Amino acid sequence: MNKLLITMTLSLSILLEALGGNSAGALTLRSWNSANQRGGDLFNDGNGALLYGAFRSSLLERSHTILPGVSTLTEANLADVDIFFHGTSSTILTPTESTVLRNFVKTGGFVIVESDSNPSEQNSANSVLESLGIGSRYTGVVGGVNSPTGGTFKNTVSPTTVGALGDLRGQTFGTSLATDIDPMVTDITPTGGMLIGINGSIRSMVEFQPFANSGQVLAVGDAYGFNLFQSSENSFFNPNNQKAYMNFIESKKFKTPIPETSPLLGLLTLGTCAIGTKLSKK
Repeated sequence: MNKLLITMTLSLSILLEALGGNSAGALTLRSWNSANQRGGDLFNDGNGALLYGAFRSSLLERSHTILPGVSTLTEANLADVDIFFHGTSSTILTPTESTVLRNFVKTGGFVIVESDSNPSEQNSANSVLESLGIGSRYTGVVGGVNSPTGGTFKNTVSPTTVGALGDLRGQTFGTSLATDIDPMVTDITPTGGMLIGINGSIRSMVEFQPFANSGQVLAVGDAYGFNLFQSSENSFFNPNNQKAYMNFIESKKFKTPIPETSPLLGLLTLGTCAIGTKLSKK
């Protein structure tokens, strides 16, 4: 019985990936351009500690595509994009951009939101979360330690902690001064978020799924995509920082919503119900 259920789950995952039109597993990312992102455009290479060169290289090595960064969010700019990377930006979304990003996530798009400890980046990150109905979750509380092993992943299964690059539960990650993120249930967001990583008392990694059957959001309270954490040449390097981002990104391959008009949707639903009914009678 268990073998049948596991086989069915794996088969559904593979089918979802194929329906997404990305059977090879390659995904497309886009970020802000260098004028709107302190760490620079993810499209550009760079070896400085506060740039994204190592993260960029790892994405390309795994056959993902990075498009040139943008100065504004439009439907055209996010067309055919799987993951939008909002890294170390002080940009406040306009009402129009908020609508664009909300529709992007509602239709399956993933977002990584980074904020360092400075207030302007927290305000920017909050504008992203607010656009998705999550509310202002960056609390303004700053703390934690500067260490290549200062962070700890929670013993929780999530797209970030368990994925293509391994099981990170209970392991460490590199940290510096970070801003706290509140994952708890509020009047604004009844579902809350999932806390997956801490830096001392600072809740520095939280996942959200703002809408039913939607894309997901990874909110982080430090610039974990920087070379500072992802390049072995830097003092706070920990390979788990890169693994965490990649786990989250590549989980997108199994989160593409099935179109409601798909002729396979009815078959999947009927087949799942039939097998579930049979198993429940065992």
